[in-house]
Amino acid sequence: MMAPSLYDRYINVDALASYLLKRRNPDGGFCFYGLDESSLNDTFYAVMVLDLLGQLPTDDRTVEYVRSFQSDDGGFISVYSAWCTLKALKALGASPRHDPGDYLLQRFRSHCIRDDVYIESLSIFESSFYLADMLAMTGRQELCKDIAGDVLRYERGDGSFGQPGGSSLMSTYFALAILGLAGTAPADCEKVANYVRARAVKSGGFSKRPETGLAFMDETYYAVKILETLGEKPDNIRETIGFIAACQNENGGFRRARASGISGFDTSYYALESLRVLMLY
Repeated sequence: MMAPSLYDRYINVDALASYLLKRRNPDGGFCFYGLDESSLNDTFYAVMVLDLLGQLPTDDRTVEYVRSFQSDDGGFISVYSAWCTLKALKALGASPRHDPGDYLLQRFRSHCIRDDVYIESLSIFESSFYLADMLAMTGRQELCKDIAGDVLRYERGDGSFGQPGGSSLMSTYFALAILGLAGTAPADCEKVANYVRARAVKSGGFSKRPETGLAFMDETYYAVKILETLGEKPDNIRETIGFIAACQNENGGFRRARASGISGFDTSYYALESLRVLMLY
């Protein structure tokens, strides 16, 4: 992990940490709205950012809060809930209350890629990625090969992944992450990199579509992570770092676009993780 002080060159680290820690509740969980209504999703992103900053809480309240989302039989209410729980606990240096192995194997046996994801903000590979990542985390990485085989059926001619006419940076990121966990690769890595680079905004960041001129933090995160996976780097590194820095609000959190917007836990994670990768080049 990169030394937290290096982030200070570009962003207000203390303000970001304060933004998150002020929203930590007595139960150890976090709430984006600043209310005493903690959620696993908010807690997950808060933990991931604070881990990058090296400022995780030192008491056990957050660990116990996250652990509470696992059932006594080792299961979870959803694959996403399981992934948030296991990833957050790993960042916190803690283990789940029960072995999630049986739950993960059950989900693996029933796994399929659903083609009926129509909402633009979702990816048909999202839940597959969560499952593959957890299988790898728990020592069952060989099972990722079966999931990767399903993903390869959705490889498009332009290097992206997704349904015909429905591929995106998000879907391509999840697909490549799955392939990486399985130890395989897309047919043409250069095409994938070109697909990503076509969505670069000259003033910094990345957009959903080529030549739109409007960058978004989530699209930037997916683009940067795809290129990292490929062993490539963006052409607009300095500008993209500037885009990220320009999206920090006065309260320390990050918004989705340069012009305006409220801070978000997920957006703050996308910003900091993207910055971490870009600072390695």
